[in-house]
Amino acid sequence: MEIQIRNATEKDLPAVAQLAGVAFHPTTDWITRQVFPLHLQPKNIPDGEAYLPWRQLRKTVSYNTSNSAVIVAIDTTLDNQIVGFAVWDQPIEDEQLPAAPAEPELPPAVSDVKIYEELQAILKEDHRASFGDRELKDVWHLDMIGVDPLHQRRGIGKGLLTWGMRQATKAGRDCYLMATPQGRPLYEAFGFEIVRPLNMFGVMHHSMIYRVNKEAIL
Repeated sequence: MEIQIRNATEKDLPAVAQLAGVAFHPTTDWITRQVFPLHLQPKNIPDGEAYLPWRQLRKTVSYNTSNSAVIVAIDTTLDNQIVGFAVWDQPIEDEQLPAAPAEPELPPAVSDVKIYEELQAILKEDHRASFGDRELKDVWHLDMIGVDPLHQRRGIGKGLLTWGMRQATKAGRDCYLMATPQGRPLYEAFGFEIVRPLNMFGVMHHSMIYRVNKEAIL
């Protein structure tokens, strides 16, 4: 089997951050471009590199948060190269824990902090509209999923998505995510329903929920 899905290790985190930088590069991902506008990027390094340390810190925070799971897809024919990853936030069993990992501070010199705060406010409002005051505490939340552009159409995204859906199904919990226009067809194919459209800085995203049938087996 060429592609295997497993839990990330701490040693994987730099590679995961690097892959996130490729999968969500500002030249191809609208939201990334808004948060890290071109006019703030240093001229002496390639676009997208200035905030790679922030990406790694963000993945490290998720890795070290008890209710988060960082999952990787590796290609066993390429010396176990990481070709995809996903970050899933799990339901909260301990009420003292936060519903999501704490966001590390953005690098202010290269980012639009106001835009990022607006983005977080949009997401928080949707969480409350979908689940009430408990927000994401009772659902499996797909925070991020990324696939190496050179390894797309190999079922990697499906494998990373299925991993979390299986965990949610076993526990009888719903799954929630915010879909980009590119990701929406995959999620719809897996049974996610659109809850509401959200206009994010001119591009329509969709809040989506997979409602678990406790008798279903993925």
